[in-house]
Amino acid sequence: MKTKIAAGLATGLVTLAGVTGACAQDGAGLAPVFTDHAVLQRDKPVALWGRAAANATVDLVLSASNKVVANASGRADASGAFSLNLPPQGAGGPYTLAFRDSAGHSQTLTDILIGDVWLCSGQSNMEFPLKAATNAAGELAGAYDPQLRILNVPRNSQPVPVTGFAKATGWQVSSPETAGDTSAVCYFMARQLADTLHVPQGMIHASWGGTAAQVWISRQGLDPVAGMRETLQVEDLYRTDPKAALAKWDQVRDTWWREHDPDFRNLSQWSGPSFADGAWPTMVPQGDWETSGIPALKSFDGIVWYRQTVTLTAAQAGQAATVDLGPIDDDDTTWINGTRVGATEGWNLARHYAVPKGVLKAGPNVIAVRVLDTGGGGGLYGNPADRVLTLADGSRVTLPAEWRYHIGADVSATGGTPVSPWAEAAGPAVLYNGMVAPLAPYTLKGVAWYQGEANTGDSALYARLMPALLKDWRMQFRAPDLPFLVVQLSAFGAPHAAPQASGWAEIRDVQRRLEHDDSHVGMAVSEDVGDRFDIHPTEKRQVGLRLALAARKVAYGEPLKLGPRPERAYRRGGDLVIDFSGVNGSLKAYGGKDVLGLEVCASACHFASGRVDGTSLVLPGEGGADAKSVRFGWADAPLLNLFDDADLPASPFAVDIH
Repeated sequence: MKTKIAAGLATGLVTLAGVTGACAQDGAGLAPVFTDHAVLQRDKPVALWGRAAANATVDLVLSASNKVVANASGRADASGAFSLNLPPQGAGGPYTLAFRDSAGHSQTLTDILIGDVWLCSGQSNMEFPLKAATNAAGELAGAYDPQLRILNVPRNSQPVPVTGFAKATGWQVSSPETAGDTSAVCYFMARQLADTLHVPQGMIHASWGGTAAQVWISRQGLDPVAGMRETLQVEDLYRTDPKAALAKWDQVRDTWWREHDPDFRNLSQWSGPSFADGAWPTMVPQGDWETSGIPALKSFDGIVWYRQTVTLTAAQAGQAATVDLGPIDDDDTTWINGTRVGATEGWNLARHYAVPKGVLKAGPNVIAVRVLDTGGGGGLYGNPADRVLTLADGSRVTLPAEWRYHIGADVSATGGTPVSPWAEAAGPAVLYNGMVAPLAPYTLKGVAWYQGEANTGDSALYARLMPALLKDWRMQFRAPDLPFLVVQLSAFGAPHAAPQASGWAEIRDVQRRLEHDDSHVGMAVSEDVGDRFDIHPTEKRQVGLRLALAARKVAYGEPLKLGPRPERAYRRGGDLVIDFSGVNGSLKAYGGKDVLGLEVCASACHFASGRVDGTSLVLPGEGGADAKSVRFGWADAPLLNLFDDADLPASPFAVDIH
C-alpha cells in the first residue's frame, strides 16, 4: 500500500511500443492503444489517431467480410500526427480496421468489436489480480468470453506525457490464460455488464499499487489545485538543476514540519545529545509498532520519536562513518548528536546515511530518529542486528537493540508529509504521463476508480484532488459528462472501542460527497467486504458487481438505487433523525435491533444507539441542543450492520445536524 521511492526522476520517453497488426515501416499506423481484438465504443463518434507520413492523406476503413461499414479520411500534419473520428456505430463485430496513407504505409487490425469501453484505474486494490481473488480457480475456469476484451497498460512513470507504452502490450480476448493477471475488480464489473447487457465489453486496466491521486492527474489539471503549486515548481526545477531542487525540497519539508508537527518546538532538544530522555519508555523495534504489544501503538498512525545512545572510543569517534537503520515505515529524519544525517520517504527502503567526520565524539553518542507513519504498519521494523554504525576503517559497531521512544501527534492532526516530485510513481502527474496520456482521447463509456488509501494522511487535499481528476480526465477524453464509478475504501486496521479520528473514514466521506455532488458519479460501498487484517481483501467479486450496478445507473440511465446514503439529519422532539436516499425497500439492521457505528458529536463525539424506521434512523434522546453532527462508520475498520432490502450496505458518513 505504501509507495516505493526511486533514486531519481525518470527522463526517457516512450513512443509506439505495442503496435500490432500488419504495419508498414517508419512507425506509421494507429496509436499503440489500437491493436487486434480491440473494442471500440458504440453509439459515439470513435476517436482514432496515430502517425503517418508528413502531410500525407490518411484513410481509415472499418469493414466486415470486405464490406465497408464506416470510414474516415483526413490529412496528417507536418510532424505526421493525425486524428480522425469514425461515425457512431451500433454494437457488433468482429470487424477489420484498416489504415493507409498516401505515402504507401498501411496497417490492418483484425477481430475488432464495437461495444462499451471502460478505463479502470487506481492503486493496489484495483491492481489486485483475478488469479489472487477469492475462488480464483473457479473464476478463471469460466473466464473464456469472446465478447470480453482486456488491455493491461504496463507500469510507466514519466516526467512528461508520452504517446506509447513502456513495453509491448495489446488487447486480448478474455480466457483462463489471459484474465488471471488483470484487475479482479475491473474484470468482475465488465463480465457482469456483458452478461446483463449482452453487449461486448472492453476493459483497459491502468493502475499502480501505493499511488496517490495526484500522480494520475495531468500537470495542466494539477495547476489550479491548492497545495500542489510548490511541489510542481520544485519538480520543474529538478529537470534543470537537481542540486538546487533537492535544497529547495528540504526547505519545503522543513516548513511542513514546522507548520504541522505540534512538537516541532522540541526538535532541537529531542534530536540532540543533552536531552534527558530517561522518562521515555523503552522498546525493541522489530516489526511494525502496531504489533509491538504497546497498547498506545496498537492502532496508531502518526509521529513517534526514537532515541538511543552508543558509546565510542576516541579512535572510533575520530572517523567518518555510515549508519544503517534498516527499513522504516513511512518517513524518517535521523540525527546523530543533533546533526541531521539523512531523511527518507518510503516504507520499504533501508536507511543508509553518511556520517561526516566530526559528528561522532568520544563517549556517548545519541542517535535520534523521527518517524511519521501515514497508514498501515509503522516504525523501525527491520532486524535489530542489522542496525549498525560502520566506521571508515571498516569496523562495525552494532547499535543496542533497545530504544527509548515518545509518541507524538496523530496523523489526523498532522496529515502526511509532501512526497518528493522525483519519487517513482509518486511525483505529481507522472502516472498520468506514462499510463493515461497514451490512452487519451480513446472513446470511453466510463471510468472505474479504486484508490484513496495512499491519501489517507491528507483528506483535505484529497477533497480537492478528486474533482480535479474528474475534470481533467473528462477533458483529456473529450467527454464532459464521462461517468466515474468510485469504490469507497474497504475496512482495514484495528477496530475502535471509542470514537476517534480516522483518516480512512475521512477519505470515505470525500468519496461519498463526490457522488452526492456529481450526478455522473456512482459509488460502490465496499466496507463490508474488507479485511481489517489485510489491506488487500480478496473478495473482489462483490465490489465488481456493485460497480456494475453503479454503471447501470449513471452510465446507462437505469432507475436503480445503489444503497443507503444520508440525506439529512435533524431533531424531532428530543430525538435525532437521519433520513436516507438510495434505499431499496427499507433499512435493516443485521444481527439485532440496534444499528452499530453511530456517533453524535458536540465538543466531543460519543457512541449512540439507533433504530430503523423505514428509510430513516432514529437516535432516541440524542437531539440535544449541543449536538452538532452525526457520524456513521467513523473508523478505519468499523463494524457495521446497516443494509437495505437489496443487501446493499449503508455508506459511512459525517453530516451536520440541521
